[in-house]
This record gives sequence, C-alpha cells and structure tokens, in this order.
Amino acid sequence: MTRVTLPHKYCHSHYRLFVKINIFELYQKEMMQKLYISLFFYLFANAFNVKADTLDYNWEKRISNGIIDKVEATELFWLETVDSSFIALFNHQKGSEVKDAAIILHSIGCHADWPEVISPLRNMLPKFGWSTLSIQLPTISPENNIEEYGNTFQETNQRISSSVKELRKRGFSRIIIIGHGFGALSSLVYLEKGSTNYIDALVVISLQDYIYIKPPINLLRLIEKIKLPTLDIYGSLDFIEGVESSPDRRLAAKKSGNYLYNQIEIEGADHSFSNMENNLIQNIVNWTK
Repeated sequence: MTRVTLPHKYCHSHYRLFVKINIFELYQKEMMQKLYISLFFYLFANAFNVKADTLDYNWEKRISNGIIDKVEATELFWLETVDSSFIALFNHQKGSEVKDAAIILHSIGCHADWPEVISPLRNMLPKFGWSTLSIQLPTISPENNIEEYGNTFQETNQRISSSVKELRKRGFSRIIIIGHGFGALSSLVYLEKGSTNYIDALVVISLQDYIYIKPPINLLRLIEKIKLPTLDIYGSLDFIEGVESSPDRRLAAKKSGNYLYNQIEIEGADHSFSNMENNLIQNIVNWTK
C-alpha cells in the first residue's frame, strides 16, 4: 500500500475550505428551518384568526336540520340577515284577536327548541295569549374557545331585527323579547345599541355576566342604559354568578331611573327551572298583564 503525504500547507488550506463549505451548508439549513418555522406559525395564526372571526354556519346548519326533523310548531321557516339565514319556530296564540308576540332567545350551547326553558316557553305561552317566535342564534364551532361567543352579538342583533320585522309584517302590535342565559345578555346588547323600536318589554331569565367572553361586556352598564319595562327573573339555585349579582342588577336599574324594572327570585329553581317551568311561565304571564 502506498501512502501519499500531502504537504502541511495544502492540508491546512483544504481544511479551511472544508470548514467554510460546511459552515455555509449549516447556515443554509438553519435559515431554511427558521423560514419553515416562521411560515408554519404565520399560517397557523391566520387560520386561527379566521376561525375566531367567522361564525360556524355549517355547525349551525347541522343543529337546525336536527330541529327540523323533530320539532312541532305552528310554522317553521327561515329568516334572513345580511350574512346568513336562520331557522325560526313560530307558535300562534290561542284566539284571533290578540296581537301579542314574544321573541325567544336561547343560551350558549342550546338551540331554538331546547327542552329546558325554551321549548316550554314557546309551547305554553300561546295558551296565555302570546304568540312565540323562537329563533336560532349564531354558534361557534365546538372546537373553538367559548370566549369567542363575543363575536356573535353583531349577527344576533341582525337576527332580532329580522324577527321584529317578520312579526310586524304579521300584524303584531306588542312585541317583547325573552332571553335565557346568554340569550338574556344578547337581548341587552341589542337594546343597548338603540334598537328599542317596536320592542315593548324585556324578560331576562337567569341573567349573569359572562366575564370570559371577548370583547368584554359590562352587564351593569347595559342595565343602566335600558329604559324598557324589564322583568329580571332567576332561581335561588341558579348559577352562582347570577344569584350573587342580583342586588347589583337591581341597583343598576334604580341608578338609571328605570322604575319599570322588576326582579323575581323563584325559590328552589335552578338554571334550567327543572320541574318548575309552570312557575316560571306563570310569573312571566302575570307580569305582562
């Protein structure tokens, strides 16, 4: 075997060239990795923002289709806003002369025929002379954070306005809004925007502050701005946030000078008014007389 010995100077020069080449290759790899990582987070962030800013109409459609398959109503139809169409369940009051109607708003995670509170309201109030229009509110995907329900208010406002127009077109002269949970908060947001035309009264059931939603909503400030006759009704076993804030809500209404505000606590009732639906409805009917 023949061994070839290169001059020391040549070896040193070759080594420097080898090091330069490898450093350059490592630099290229590092820069490419940074580029891929930056691209990944850019795409991820934009995808997340689109999801957060966009209501999940596909998920809502699945909910609405499920309602269509099972619901019983005098009429079931679709109403429209600028951005969407939504399902509405209409039950006509008993008798032909009464022209009173209630728009019913469900809470987070529920729908227009939710078996607790919503379905009893829309089916039983017509027996007391109130037609009911229970509407599907906008939803977000179950994969999204619940705080993103703050992005639904604008669409909800449009849906309430569309519902009011529909009832006015049908000749109803007295219209009230009944909201449960987040639906109650949504009704206050709607009225705070100055949308009190053709709304004669408000019923908020299990009203509470949702401190986790973004952008944040100041519940007491909303109450201070509402001048309509308002019934604030909740259960003694309701969610703690709603029970503990009830004195503050009364004070906010008094501060605003709204002497048409009335608050009722139903002893033994929970957030869903389980087995106490008749008590809830009778209190609402008595107040609206």
